[in-house]
This record gives sequence, C-alpha cells and structure tokens, in this order.
Amino acid sequence: MKKLDKILRNCEVRLSLSTIHRVVKGLVRARLFRKNTLRALELYPTFACQMKCDMCSVERYKTDSSSKRTLSMDDYSKLATEAAKLGATTLIILGGEPTLFQDLFLLIDVFHKKNYFIHMVSNGMNLEQTYIRRLKQSGLDFLFLSLESMSEETNDRIRGAGHFQQTMRNISWCRDEGLRVGLAPVFFPGHIDQALEVIEFCHREGLRSSGGQVAPVGKAIDTLLLSTEEINRIRNAVEQYSNFAFDWSFSYFEGIRCPAGKEKVGVTMYGDVIPCSYNPIGFGNILSESLTCILKRMGSFSQFKKNYQGCLCSEDHIYIEKYLRPAALSSIYPLDCREHPEVFSEMEFCVFVKKGPSDSVRN
Repeated sequence: MKKLDKILRNCEVRLSLSTIHRVVKGLVRARLFRKNTLRALELYPTFACQMKCDMCSVERYKTDSSSKRTLSMDDYSKLATEAAKLGATTLIILGGEPTLFQDLFLLIDVFHKKNYFIHMVSNGMNLEQTYIRRLKQSGLDFLFLSLESMSEETNDRIRGAGHFQQTMRNISWCRDEGLRVGLAPVFFPGHIDQALEVIEFCHREGLRSSGGQVAPVGKAIDTLLLSTEEINRIRNAVEQYSNFAFDWSFSYFEGIRCPAGKEKVGVTMYGDVIPCSYNPIGFGNILSESLTCILKRMGSFSQFKKNYQGCLCSEDHIYIEKYLRPAALSSIYPLDCREHPEVFSEMEFCVFVKKGPSDSVRN
C-alpha cells in the first residue's frame, strides 16, 4: 500500500485512453519481454538563463550556436507524435530557464493536445500570477521550482538575491490558480541537510518534491561526487517521504532504475538527442533522422543495456570516468557519440557505422 500511495502521489500520466494504452504496453514489454519503452521526454527549448548558478549542468551548451537551426513548432509537433507512438506519456520542460523561451505557451499546447502529462522546472524569477495562469491554461500540469535551502540567506547565495521570497510567492500563486507545484533542490556533497530540509518543508506543506544529484558536468565539472553515506541518506528520504521522488524512482521494470537512454531521452533546441541533461553525449539529431532510429542506437550502447539502480551520471564511478568525463570536457556540447572512442567502441556495428564528417549516418 505504501508503494501504491507513492506512485499515486507522484503520478505523471494524463488520464486518457491513449496514455493508458501506452502505460499498459510499456509494462507488458518490460515485465514479460524485458524490453525498454520510451516513457518520458525532456526538452530544452532554450539554454538562456538569467541566473549564474555554480551547478548549472547545461552551461557549456551556451557557446555560440548561431549557425544551427533551432526546432520549429512543426518540428516539436512531429516529435510529440513520434514519441507518443514510441510510448512517451510525460514531457519535462527544462532549460536554461524555460520561461525565457518566447513560444513556451505554444510548446505546452502542442504536447497537451497529444495527451502528455507536462511538467516544467523553473527558477521562477520571471513568474507572476498572470503568467502562471497562462501556463495552466496552456496545459501545464505541474511546476517544479528550484530551491536550495530553507535559509533565505543560504539559498540566495546559491541562486541569487530575492530568489527565496520569489519562490514563496510563486507557491502561493500556483495554489491560487490551481496549478500543482513542488520544489526541486540539488543535492551537493557536504550539504545534504539543507536539501533535506526543503524536502521536509514540502512534506509539511503538502507539496511534491524532487531534485537532482550534482554530477561532474557543465559548471560543476570539478565538483566532488556524493559519498556512499550521502547517497544512502537520499535513498532513505525517498523511502520516508511519499511525496519525494527522482526520475530513477519509478520504472516499467521492477525496482529503481536510471531511465536515461532507455525510458527517458532529452532533445535540445537544435534537435540533438541526449540521454538526459547531465549526459552531454549526442546519439543523433531528429532533424536528420527519426527518433525511432536514434533510440535503437542508444539501445545498443552497453551502459544503457544495464539497469543501474540510481543516477548513472552522479553515482556510477565507472560510467563517470570512462564515458561522462570525456564528454563533459569536450568543447562541443553534446559530443557526438561517433567522436567518443569509448562510446563508439561499445556500439554494435550493424546499428551504427562510423563514417566521415561529411557523410550521413547509416542505420
């Protein structure tokens, strides 16, 4: 009953015949045939952000990309259709700061019409009550706000002056407008207590809570990893609080499981497909090939074949040193998997043939 209560409290599926069919199909494929099914799609419609957080995982995406074509609403619509056919039921809008994307309401509407459950993660600094009302009207189901500490001074030292009070106002406005809201701290080595205080606040206030475990990527590339003791404390908190979950907390398979490259993928504003925001390795681009082909390529990678019980990029030391760090140190984000010698060495030849820079990918 406790597990069922947690699932219901953190459920991110819109109740419709099409999404229920996708969920049932995903469960059958996982439990009976041990096959992966796409469940969640992350989008990064902009990498712009008005804040300068030390742990920003996408900082290096902000290099000059003026020559790249950005995705249009038509591209997003095609992506929504294809991803739904592959099983996706949840859309997660990230950034940068998504409220700086000028077509955010249109983007939400595109996926809302395809019956996606849509949640967004925001620093909240651009929000006001009328904007929150428009988010709700466009089809946003849930808003996660960043908050690093229940100490205003500590939080604002990390996030910027005025962030704590703005977050408290945003919570109140979301409640007024009927938009479900939660908080999402980042778990830093040596500072687990302050993040857990945010989780406890959510528990008392009836808010959902999530978060991220800092990984050595982007601006946090030199940050220490969480200790085994700290990881265990996070696991215990996930067990303790019914309203607290990570993206690895649920899976179509039994138990906890990193979904990156299997049940979840990210798509940048330029169409590059990556495993998640912590994982700057590109496996293809939806402007030049189908998401179906790209997922097949990801599925041939040894590290996505294994079922890591937690966050691959912040906990698995082998993955971090052998695969993540070379990509994180690259001057190009994301690093094409063809240019990553360790990733390419693990790929199946029949799925990915290495070709010259002017040639197209063959599947």
